Amino acid sequence: MSSVPIPHQIRRRLAPAVRTLTPLLDAGALARAHDPASGLACRATVEAAKREITAPRAVYVAWDARGWCRYVGSVNRRHATAVGDRLAEHHQHPRHGPARSRDWVLLTVLPIRADAPHGAVLAAEGWAARLLVPLDGGAHPVIDLMLPPDAIAAAIPTPHGP
Repeated sequence: MSSVPIPHQIRRRLAPAVRTLTPLLDAGALARAHDPASGLACRATVEAAKREITAPRAVYVAWDARGWCRYVGSVNRRHATAVGDRLAEHHQHPRHGPARSRDWVLLTVLPIRADAPHGAVLAAEGWAARLLVPLDGGAHPVIDLMLPPDAIAAAIPTPHGP
């Protein structure tokens, strides 16, 4: 998994989102991280994300060189390189791509449980955006304040045995 250390300032800003989203996070993926309490991390380049982050569903956070949260997004795809693929789409955006490529220097990733439905991934993004208040992007999923991540996780059906 990723080996980029997360600066203290970013860990401190990220901590409330990690605590809130813990019931929806992939504990196994986090256990392999350099800093399990803060998620996975890599440089915010497509190559680094595809090489270092293997999470088909995740909430990702882009940070700038000053340690400010620039963007919060989510991905829910079938491939392990989903985060890198999504980052490539951000970098290729005709209007915002060049600034994102320049300004986003660190990507932190909170991998979401494999059994989480699409709505849970979107809710996780909404909660993370509410807590991190990104400077860029504002089209985050609306969250239900009466349905926090622990309640969302509790409602995910558990697989039944044979």
